[in-house]
Amino acid sequence: MAFRIIFEGTVAKHVESPEENEDAYRMAQDRGRVVLSDGASESFDARNWANLVVNQFLDTEPSDEGICSCIQAYGALHDPSTLSWSKAAAYERGSFATLVIAQDDPDRQTVAITALGDSLAVWSNGDSVIDTAPYSRAEQFTEKPTLLATRQEFNASVSVGELGPWNRREWSYDQQGTYFLLCMTDALGAWLLQSQEQGNFLAFERLSKIRDPHDFLELVEAERASGALRRDDTTLIIVTLTSST
Repeated sequence: MAFRIIFEGTVAKHVESPEENEDAYRMAQDRGRVVLSDGASESFDARNWANLVVNQFLDTEPSDEGICSCIQAYGALHDPSTLSWSKAAAYERGSFATLVIAQDDPDRQTVAITALGDSLAVWSNGDSVIDTAPYSRAEQFTEKPTLLATRQEFNASVSVGELGPWNRREWSYDQQGTYFLLCMTDALGAWLLQSQEQGNFLAFERLSKIRDPHDFLELVEAERASGALRRDDTTLIIVTLTSST
């Protein structure tokens, strides 16, 4: 198989409370597809919003209709009249989430990336980083990203029919050898790009070689303790892609 998922793991912002993790992802290895979403922590019920987003786009391409379906499903989960005034106000302000979709095309030997927000996809030949999307510099993580919202009026700028803030990239693996695709949420993405910019290429080597959830937990906790990695829900998915010729 050209497309093979070799690692998936997530570490909650607070390790002792994994049920509060607001990252969500779905994978379909047989169809060469990975979908990742990071629910914004300041949102009301960002966990459910992120899960609705990845469920919707595991089987369909991004569309305005798909976003509307997510919003309707989210609305069905909550009755503002039953919430406390503070929670009802938070619900009305909306929930927000990122989206990264990776889709393999084995016939063309390419993987297509569709990204909105600040979750990161990384393309590598196994030795070094070749390209990243949607960000290429660590400083970009300090900017306010455009996110998918539970309120339709906040999604005016993310209409799928317009290029807008959507980032689309296509990476080829038509050469001999194995290529690596890493999908990760923002704290890990910022840490990786900062490490690259500082000349610490060992960081990527450590990350790309992770195969065990315990090793991922150890890396995340060690980098958090050092102050290099921001404390946030942190998710990593690693895929290998190999040319069929």
